[in-house]
Amino acid sequence: MDEKDKHYALGLTFLFLAVGAFTASHHEMWRDEIQAWLLARDSTSVFNLFANLKYEGHPGLWHLCLMPLSRITDSPVIMQMFHLLITGVTVYLFVRYSPFNWFQKLLFCFGYLVLYEYAIVARNYALGLLLITVFCVLFRERYKRFIWVGCVLFLLAHTSVHALIVTIAIGIALCCEYVFGGRFLQPLSQEIETIENKRPIWIGFALISIGIITAVLQLNPPPDTGFAVAWNFNYEAKRVNDIVKLISRAYLPVTRPVLGFWGSNALTTYPFFQTIQVPLCYFLMLFSVLLFLKRPTALLTYLISTFGLLAFFYVKYQGSIRHHGFLFLTLLMCCWIYRDCSAVSLGKVEQQDTDSIVSSVLNVVGTVVLTLLLICHAIGGITAIRMEHRHIFSYGKLTAEYIKSQEMQNLLMIGDVDFAVSTVVGYLPKRQVYYPRGSRLGSFVRWDNARTHDVPDVLVIEAAKTLSVQTAQEVLIILNRALSVELHEQHNLTFLVKFTGSTVGDEGFYLYLMPAP
Repeated sequence: MDEKDKHYALGLTFLFLAVGAFTASHHEMWRDEIQAWLLARDSTSVFNLFANLKYEGHPGLWHLCLMPLSRITDSPVIMQMFHLLITGVTVYLFVRYSPFNWFQKLLFCFGYLVLYEYAIVARNYALGLLLITVFCVLFRERYKRFIWVGCVLFLLAHTSVHALIVTIAIGIALCCEYVFGGRFLQPLSQEIETIENKRPIWIGFALISIGIITAVLQLNPPPDTGFAVAWNFNYEAKRVNDIVKLISRAYLPVTRPVLGFWGSNALTTYPFFQTIQVPLCYFLMLFSVLLFLKRPTALLTYLISTFGLLAFFYVKYQGSIRHHGFLFLTLLMCCWIYRDCSAVSLGKVEQQDTDSIVSSVLNVVGTVVLTLLLICHAIGGITAIRMEHRHIFSYGKLTAEYIKSQEMQNLLMIGDVDFAVSTVVGYLPKRQVYYPRGSRLGSFVRWDNARTHDVPDVLVIEAAKTLSVQTAQEVLIILNRALSVELHEQHNLTFLVKFTGSTVGDEGFYLYLMPAP
């Protein structure tokens, strides 16, 4: 690596951080971002945090990182800063060490997933992207640094269920490479034979295995879980096609320039694209397989990871663009490590010459295809940034600011729907709000089966009246919908303000005040 590469990496990183910081300052966090913050902020200890996490469906590495930050300040803005810094480190490592050309690196840095989904929306997935990048950096000298590889993959397994699937794929591919590679991959065999002490390699594999097992144990839902409990093992042709279409959503995230831009795809609005979408997805997967065919480690990683993710989306939870993005990250990761994977060696010179020509053609076409995909990502990323500046993402932050400006933050509060109102709570220095869904006080949402899925407005008002009578105080009612005029007048409520028209449609809010008895 020369100084020019280093300066280019630093320059792109600073530009990325400048754009990201300006955009993050205009981003109003939504419930999934705030849920993680509330779990870290309002858990009394690490053991209490893991007890609260058992309903979340993700391992707890991100929440562990947030816990010390929540002891510094009650403001979730510190989480945004930390999250952006994680992605900034990822950008630097990618530009500095990846084998792609300068234009592809530029497109990657300002692509939809990197610039918006894993930088601005503060979730646990940015940690996964960083650790995948670190793994790719280490991959070239993996057998000299296998303990470090094991540590990285141990942590990667604990970032999200989707990263766990990728970790399993990498672990299987590395294990097959190490155990069977010597028979078919001659350069690799020589490299492994020169290693005198094999103990670090087995320690690395042990770390990977322990990481996978402990992550799976965390993901094992308790008996009273109430979120995404269904499994779908029945074959349905339409569902299969719908899952396959996720390939195009991940590879071609061209965002629509509208209020509801988040998770949208402009290409799906065209009838022609709808017609070719499924065949295109199969072509992209087949082309990727052909591209990696002579490099078994890259091929195995791609196949196991891609089909593992698609299978998860099919049988458990179809997810959103932030989850589907791991399909593209898998492709990009395999393209990165491809050059450092040993190729299958064939004996005949004529066959080798023919294979060399075919490989050269595939590599050229692969470079063009990857560049086109990254261009689509960049279009999607720039569009998402524009829409983020133009529209309010969630009204949770502004609602909390209004409550504080009216000096009502110390009032008793009741909120419904709980997952929407928790966004407001995250921006308040308040530990407890009464949630009628579940009939309990709290801040973060507990996804157990004690939580009901629907509470009529009349029951919300009755619960507020009960709190008011018991405490002889006013009660602030926070709803993400308007009350009927009859209920409003019948209970002598004071309508305070409404905030509507956000990108996340159900995170607009209506505030009412119930007078003290």
